[in-house]
Amino acid sequence: MEKLQLTGITHPGSIELLDGLLSIGRNPTNDFRVHDATVSSFHCELLITGKTVLVRDLNSTNGTFINDDPVHEAILKPDQILRLGNAQLRLESLPASEPVRIAIPELKTETAPIQTHLLDGSLACLNHPGVPALVRCPQCDKAFCGDCVRSLRLAGGQTRLFCPSCSGPCETIASLPAPKKKQSLLARLTQTIRIRR
Repeated sequence: MEKLQLTGITHPGSIELLDGLLSIGRNPTNDFRVHDATVSSFHCELLITGKTVLVRDLNSTNGTFINDDPVHEAILKPDQILRLGNAQLRLESLPASEPVRIAIPELKTETAPIQTHLLDGSLACLNHPGVPALVRCPQCDKAFCGDCVRSLRLAGGQTRLFCPSCSGPCETIASLPAPKKKQSLLARLTQTIRIRR
């Protein structure tokens, strides 16, 4: 398939002609602007339908010409010269470029992780199933461990916790039992001595 293009000979510039109405002239509101004092503000218009280009003069001051023949309304064919005042434009029929092919990769959807419970019945972290969850998000109802949750320290030493999934504020779940303190050697010896009595 071929495409039609109007290319400036005496003035730089070109425009691909698509189906519809195209205005040409010196005024910047035209579809194709020609900077030349001999070109009227709204010089002519082109009606493009398929491979047919109809040129219609818009009562221009210096006239519209196809191959130096004055026209009020006429068909412009490929390789003919359209002259507007002193400006010359050529209609060219060019081979259409191959359409750009876009390959959209197939998206594989991953299943969302499921909230599980530990053997003692407490909630497990959504991202780390073997670790107890310390916080729960009331917005998305997901629970996470301390490593997953995002924390923000405020002035005064307060810390706010935020959900890594929806960024909502998190609430702490029932606190876990504090880890047992290691007994000192003296305490262990004392306990051992008491048992043997």
